[in-house]
Amino acid sequence: SRLGFRLKESSFSPVLSDLPVLTMMFRIATLLVAELVLTAQALSPCDSEAGQVCPMSQGKEIGECLQDPAKHQLTDIDGNPREREAGEEPLELSQGCKDFIKVNSACDKEIAEHCSDMYYHGDTMLCLTTWTKRDVLGEGCAASLPQQKADDDEKEDAEKAAWRASRKGARKAAMAALEKEKQGKEKPKKKKKAKKARKGEEM
Repeated sequence: SRLGFRLKESSFSPVLSDLPVLTMMFRIATLLVAELVLTAQALSPCDSEAGQVCPMSQGKEIGECLQDPAKHQLTDIDGNPREREAGEEPLELSQGCKDFIKVNSACDKEIAEHCSDMYYHGDTMLCLTTWTKRDVLGEGCAASLPQQKADDDEKEDAEKAAWRASRKGARKAAMAALEKEKQGKEKPKKKKKAKKARKGEEM
């Protein structure tokens, strides 16, 4: 029985010695899965159109394919390739996708330099508007990006200015009221002093 116990104990020793390695491998696998999930959740404005007619395109090819109906890969309900039917119109791109294509075109250089060539990617807009400083973007690229954030900042600045003005006006009114009250209290004292002076003269 002692020999059996020793055999069992020795058979587990390699596993126990590899615990740090196994733990590290588990952590790496967890990070990879999390990255895949985040990548899957980050969708670009052209993901729907690209999935329908340009499923094999990547990067810049997506924009080239979407804008050229001749490059569209049509499939049937089972996913098998098919030809365009007579009278069938090319896929109409959504306005969001059209705007995204313009951004990728106008910001070609910036995407290559500052966004790791993430053309038509789920994080392209995030990289251009948040991760990259505004002053390093070219004029054409900056003009193609949504101006909503700047408008919000201007609105917020205007609201702050109005709030400060109202606070300043209220502060001035309060100070004026205090000064008026102070002056009102000083006048009776002067009258009392004048009365005392008159009494002294009479005596």
